[in-house]
Amino acid sequence: MSELHNKLAQSGDHHHSHGIIHMMIEGALIGGVSALLAHLVSNGMKDVVDKWQEGQHHSIDASALGDILGQDKIQAIASRTGLSVDDTLKYLSDHLPGAAKSHFGH
Repeated sequence: MSELHNKLAQSGDHHHSHGIIHMMIEGALIGGVSALLAHLVSNGMKDVVDKWQEGQHHSIDASALGDILGQDKIQAIASRTGLSVDDTLKYLSDHLPGAAKSHFGH
């Protein structure tokens, strides 16, 4: 089991989600959370990212996130974590709103 997979398994704590999500995506999207947020905005999710920027905890659907990121990026993130693609998408959809809010200083 990878170090990241161990951290994911232990992290029910939303305070760690920003760092863990950054670790998850840094290999797939250069620029980490900032790059992921920009990618979401450029692919029709501006309203969701704007809500996060305002400090709201607006959810994001795992399948929509997968469609936006694409199979190659999701597979790269899943490989990095040791999680399945479905578990990776679930984790990202559950924790990305909190990580985004933290990224924006909320």
